[in-house]
Amino acid sequence: MYKRLAPLLLFTLLFAGSAQAAEPLLNTRYSAQYKGFDLTLERTLKPLGTNRYQFESRARGAIARIEESSTFRRDSSGRWIPQLYRYNQSVLGISRQYELRFNEAGDSVIFADKKGQRAISIAPGTLDPLLYQLKLQQDLARQSGDYHYRFVSRSKLKDYRFEIDGRETLQLGGQPLDNLRLRKRDSDPSQETLLWFSPDNGYQLMRLRHTEDGDSYSISLKSLQQSPAFRQWLR
Repeated sequence: MYKRLAPLLLFTLLFAGSAQAAEPLLNTRYSAQYKGFDLTLERTLKPLGTNRYQFESRARGAIARIEESSTFRRDSSGRWIPQLYRYNQSVLGISRQYELRFNEAGDSVIFADKKGQRAISIAPGTLDPLLYQLKLQQDLARQSGDYHYRFVSRSKLKDYRFEIDGRETLQLGGQPLDNLRLRKRDSDPSQETLLWFSPDNGYQLMRLRHTEDGDSYSISLKSLQQSPAFRQWLR
């Protein structure tokens, strides 16, 4: 019996070892401020195999925690197809959770929270709240010139457009880096969103600043680790 189990056990151990050996394509760390609270933010892009990936964002502070994850795949034509998005927030002891489950055809998503769930019709190409940010990075690397994104946020459909607003030098590890500055188009004068991306670092997000009705949210890049394959993967 043990002789018959040995090859199976060996295969299991080898398979588990290879799965664990997959290194993240990207790991970034930011300092962040959310509604006056200081947080640390880490974002990681991991391969899951069979052209599937997980993009995670974790912000943590003394009295706040915000976690997001986007599981998606890339098909043979290079399209990004969202599969599952999860959001978990706890601020001052008040928690909020929900998830989005996309169907394979990309024309429907199930929104689920503690109150229940419901189906939402979407157009193919619609992304989730985290994945569109990674797609913006890819489009900058490709210099596509079209920075327009549709995505589902909670149970609502949103449509964001960004435009290049200039260039600016920012510091990372004491080194000056040239950055593209983008501005989100917004008809509401009480809102402003600015983003800075570094072309010399795979168009990584260096800084983000968002203000809305007197509240603000900002992040600044503190450290960056990229797999040598990341830039090729991004393109």
